[in-house]
Order: sequence, then structure tokens, then C-alpha cells
Amino acid sequence: MRDNIQNDSATALLGNLFTSIQKNKRVHLVLSALIMVVSITLSACQSQATENNMTYKLTSTHKPDNTSAFTPFEQKIAEKISLDIRYFCSDINSKPSVPTSKHCRQPVTELPEELAQMISSTNIGGIVLFAENVQEIAQVVKLTHDIQQASIKSVQGKPLIISIDQEGGRVARFTKMTGFAGNMAIGASYPEHGIHFASQVNAVIAKELKVLGINNNYAPVVDVNTNADNPVINTRSFGQSPTQVAELGASAVNAIQAEGVMATLKHFPGHGDTHVDSHLGLPRVDQNRVTIDNIDLAPFAWAIKYSQPAMIMTAHIQYPILDNSVFVSKSGEKLIRPATMSRKILTDLLRDELAFDGIIATDALDMAGVTHFFTDVEAVVETFIAGADLAVMPFKVRTPKDITAFYAFIKEVARVLTRRSNQGDYRLAEFEQSITRLNRYKQQYIELSNESVAQQLKSAQAVIANEEHLITEQALANSAVTLLKNKQVLPLNVTGVKRLHFVIANQQELAALTYATKRVLTKMLPASEVEKITISHLVADSVESNTNMNTLLSKADVVIATLDIKTASLVDLGGMDDLAPSYGSAAQQQEKLTYATLLKQQLTLAGNLNKPSILIAKGSPFLINEYTVLADAVLLNFDDRIYNSTTQQKISPGFNASMAVIIGEIQALGQLPVTLKN
Repeated sequence: MRDNIQNDSATALLGNLFTSIQKNKRVHLVLSALIMVVSITLSACQSQATENNMTYKLTSTHKPDNTSAFTPFEQKIAEKISLDIRYFCSDINSKPSVPTSKHCRQPVTELPEELAQMISSTNIGGIVLFAENVQEIAQVVKLTHDIQQASIKSVQGKPLIISIDQEGGRVARFTKMTGFAGNMAIGASYPEHGIHFASQVNAVIAKELKVLGINNNYAPVVDVNTNADNPVINTRSFGQSPTQVAELGASAVNAIQAEGVMATLKHFPGHGDTHVDSHLGLPRVDQNRVTIDNIDLAPFAWAIKYSQPAMIMTAHIQYPILDNSVFVSKSGEKLIRPATMSRKILTDLLRDELAFDGIIATDALDMAGVTHFFTDVEAVVETFIAGADLAVMPFKVRTPKDITAFYAFIKEVARVLTRRSNQGDYRLAEFEQSITRLNRYKQQYIELSNESVAQQLKSAQAVIANEEHLITEQALANSAVTLLKNKQVLPLNVTGVKRLHFVIANQQELAALTYATKRVLTKMLPASEVEKITISHLVADSVESNTNMNTLLSKADVVIATLDIKTASLVDLGGMDDLAPSYGSAAQQQEKLTYATLLKQQLTLAGNLNKPSILIAKGSPFLINEYTVLADAVLLNFDDRIYNSTTQQKISPGFNASMAVIIGEIQALGQLPVTLKN
């Protein structure tokens, strides 16, 4: 184990009738109301027939006490909603220090009775888990089991979609799983290894998710990163080549779904050419249609054709060339409709033109790209009308009072959607098709185990971060490490080297880099020679004095420095709940600035003293140029992680790979899958 420190004929007839009567305004209101009643009755019968054909292993005849509070139509509205349960405060009223639900920060690691009852009562369609929900293997297995037990007690008696963002790299919610270096690392390995690591890595991730009871991964990202200033995609992308991204994305989908987990292509129609984080604003892509087809849409079209993804996630992005229609925001401002609320993009383009028949899920509807412009009810209604099957995180449930408000929210969405249907903006036949689609994928991918929780735990412990998976993790790191600069320093001739000097940010990195160095030295040199090499260090979070810093460096034969540099995005932390005073705070920025200044000083000093300097960089390749010019050799690991081994040794696959290249055990065969600015 490891501990990381880092979506029939009767219905068709009704649909046609509903469309035709739009032309007769005198009978429209009466007939449309009648059709809605008949449609709901028929759909209930159809849903029952579908349910009878399903093969879920666990069933229940229990019905929650208050299901009668919801009509069949309202229950189906809930089936098209997925909520996060990141935090919940049952006793918020007894804690003056937590005055409102917005301030609740009590992680849900065990399912509270209130949330279990909400799941059963509403017939909700999905739950999204975050890092706060997934802390220990046993705890996750029990949590997902309890969620599904609550779900099969609903009026529909079906399990629900349990989703998580486990991309690998900078976005990985459960840190005790095998971590991997991320999509750009896979992209860097492509020239040498093709689709090998896209398949191997995603198969491992899916295996580990499935034994935890998680049936939907919000991965892979198939955005083509053509904008160096993109804060939210960056190393989450396979690279800048649409062909390469398409091939790797389809391979990832096939690998995930072969293990029985739903994959999710994101973020449609493409988030790669943006410089605004949609968590914080509304990005806009102003490319022409040919460019959009050949770059942004290409990986989605390819994956739909060659991997049949179960789910595609929308992007809160304006694409005027795809849809230039405007909407009036809740503040009265006229704006171009974002993709998540665009029928031209979700239905005409994705569903009809690209022939996607899977689940269309929204990106989180609590992001600023939505909430700044739509009310919560408007957001759900608009995305349903646009063609989405699953509204993700449109409402925050953090307290018992929020549950009551959520019940009212479901009813209001049903009321407004009914009104919009009566006005001819939406066809009930589409609504029923969406429900059928959701049920089809649930039936295909969600299989509840008959094993006890204890038996499921035993299986999970045998799979999560096992030796075979950790070997794959290290293999990717070795294959992806990329040499950006080498001023006749690498491979390092250690003969005659008596002192290595490390410049690093913290004690965890020191432990991991020291381990990686001794590991490769032991392989490459006799024990007697290894003993002659000493390691001094400058750790940024424990600096004593400038004099001591300079003295240590001046005595060194070689300087090895590390750099972890990323463009900050809320996606790294989790989402909008992280938008608090601490996010991007002055203290955090000062900490980064302090190390950046220290690192530049040390690399400059090494140059002045003619000491060979090697920089091991991890993170965004777009942000390291100002450091690259100061070092003699630069290695890039994209997104590195440190974890505790079974012996509590701090281990970094990225540091292991980098030191193996530095000492000459392996070659740096990774190739940068993006172009850097000069």
C-alpha cells in the first residue's frame, strides 16, 4: 500500500403529436398538458419494464417513508442529477463556529443517516466523491457500499453512478491509489512507446477504482493543449497534436471500460485553447470551424468512433462559431451561450453530427462559468433542454436544512421544465430517452457485489497499489522523463565526485531525492565508492543563514536542484469549495516566491563558481524557462508525486527516474509533447 504526500413507439407517437400541435396555438395548452400526463404514465410503465429486465445483483422491496412527496416525473428529474457529498454537518446548529452551510468543512467519510435517506427518497442518479471522502481503503469500500445500499432502497430500486476525478498526475483524488505521472507524461512516452502507457496506466486506475466500488472515472482528458497560458488543462493534456491526443484518449477509454468502469471524455467541445479557468470565469474560443474540427473536436470524434465512451463531459466555454446565440444572464447581461447550455453543441453537434449515444454529463454546475450567469434552477433546466443527461453538482447539500431545500429544488426544476415543455422548448420524448440511456449504462457497468464488506475490503487491499501496479508507475516515470537541456553534464561521471549538494523545497523531497540517489549509486558503483560520496543539502523550509548556504554549495562538486512549478487551478484541489481565503493567499504566494528566489540565487552562484548544476523540474513545462537558462542540465518529470512505502520510506518515481538518467543507468527518451515559448 502507499500513502501519497501530494452519464418505443408509444413515446415516439406522443413526441410527434406534441410537435404537430405546436402549430395550433388554440389547443396547444390543453393538449400539451394531457400529453404530459399520458407520457408520464407510459414512461412509468416503460421504466418498470426496463427495471424488470435489469440484472443488478442486489434488490430491495423497501420504500422510503416520504417517496410519495415526489411525483414520478420529479423522481426522474432527480435521476438526472449527480451531487457531491464532500462535506456534511449534521449538528451545524449546535456549532456557532460553523454558522452556515457555506462554512461546513466536515468531510463525509461515513454516510450520515440524513444523506442515506436523501439518496433513498429522491432517487438521485449519481454521487461525486472528492479527496475528503476517500481517505483510507477500508473507509472507501464501506462508504461506496453504504451509498449503493441507500440507492437500491429508492422507489426505482437501482444503484447509482459513483464518480471521481482520478486522472493521474495533478488531478488524483485518492492518494493511496497508484498515482502515475499524468497525461502529459504519457504523451512524452508516445514517440517511443505508442499507446502502451495510455492503456496500461488507465487499466490500473480502473481496476483500483472498481474494487473500491467506484464505477465512473472522470477521465481521460482529451483537450488538445494549444495554449501555453492554459491554467486548468496544462499537463492534464496528452499534448498539442490532435492525432496523438485522439489515439491516446481512445486507448485510455478502451482500457478503463475493459475493466468495467465508465470512462468520461472531457471537456467537450474542447478546453485546450483557453487562458481562463472555467472554475473562475467563462472562457471563450474564437477559432474558425475548420480549426475547431481539426483540433478541438478531432479527439472526441475519434474516440466516439473507436472506443464508444460511456460518458462525455461538457465544458463551460463559449464557442461562437458553433453557437453564437445569446442568453440574458441573471444580472441582465447579454452573453453568448456556453457549450453546457447549448442545444446546437450538445444535441446538433455531439448527439447528431458526431453520433454519440452515451451519457452527456455537465462539468460541475457550481463553477463560476455557470453560477455567475444562471440561477441553480436555470442551469439545470437549460442544460437538460440543451441535451445533457446528467446535471453534475448543481446544488450543495451540506446540512439537514440543505436536504429540505434540495427537495424543493427538484420540484422547482420539474415545474420549470414542464412549463418550458408546454411552451415547445423541449420534448418529453427526449427526456424519456435520456432516462433510458442512463439506465442502459447503469445496467452495463454497475454490478453490486454479493460479497460482504470484509470480503470486498480484502480484494481491494490486494489490488490497490500492489507491486505490479507500482512497477507500471515507475516504468511510466522512466519512459517519460525528458531532457530539456544538457551542457555536456549528463550522464554525470561520478568518478572523482565526493560531494553532491541538493537545493530542495522541503524535507519530504529531501528524503525522496536522497533515497533515489543512493538507490542508483548502489546499482552503478561498488559499495566502497558509494561510501566516499557525501550529500549536503539546502532545504528551503529550514534555511539557517545565507553564509551557510553559500559555504555548502562552494564545497560541492555537483549541484542538483528541484523545482515543482504549476499554474494554480481549483481543479488541483477539488473545486469551488476550495475558493476560500487560503486559496492563492499571500502567504502561499510568498512561499513560492521565496523558494523561486532562493533557487535562482543558488543556480546563479553555482554558475559563478563553475559548479555543474542539474535541475530536476516537475510540473508545467511552460513555466520553467527562467530557471532553465541558469542550469547546465534540465530534466522534466511533468507531475511528480511522493508516497510512503511499506517501510515508510519516502519514494518519488520521478526522482528515481531523474537520478537514473543523471547517473547513467537509463537514458531520457521522453519527448516534449508541446512546444515551448522561446
